[in-house]
Amino acid sequence: MGLLSNLYDTVELGHFDWPFRNSHPVHPATVHFPLAFFSAAYTLDTLYGTANRFKALAVLRPFLKDISRLGYLCHVAGLVTSLPSFTSGSAELWELYKRGGINKKDKELTHPRSHENINNLSIKIGLAHGALNFVAAGVSTYAVWTRRKVPGFTPGKVSILLSVLTLPGVALSAALGGELVYGKGVGVQRMGNALDEKKQGIKEHANKKD
Repeated sequence: MGLLSNLYDTVELGHFDWPFRNSHPVHPATVHFPLAFFSAAYTLDTLYGTANRFKALAVLRPFLKDISRLGYLCHVAGLVTSLPSFTSGSAELWELYKRGGINKKDKELTHPRSHENINNLSIKIGLAHGALNFVAAGVSTYAVWTRRKVPGFTPGKVSILLSVLTLPGVALSAALGGELVYGKGVGVQRMGNALDEKKQGIKEHANKKD
């Protein structure tokens, strides 16, 4: 159990001191690739569908085969790169939810009256953020599965519609992730040198009040 706990802390939460002392969780470093690949996949599928439907985009028709292939590859790449992001994000959400987890002690110090409301709202935002990401993964899984044997990996009408609907959801998910960090301060200054600086600041603040 100790080994598993250490692996969880090191791999999922980024608590490691070697080869250098880390100052942030793993999740923020893993989100950029799936976000980029999923966004590209849904955008390319949308372009494919609209170019076939609207004359104004007829200039893209000679490139439709390339667009469909690239869109398919982006779906695959998004799913592969989403695995570390999903696992580390789930670990972060669990730490946010459980008693004494991320933010709770900090917010008790900085927001003594409203810390419970801030934590509860952060959990709700985190759940919505995760749910939107899992929907995106489901849509891409459907796209990969249904197009894997189609010549040119051409998207069908259902796949195109799902991509059109999912694209704004991915943007919203990214915005919610930003709100957790910049709006609610989730995970901010809780590891490495940043944690040392925060503790020093809290100590100085307490001494100043005394």
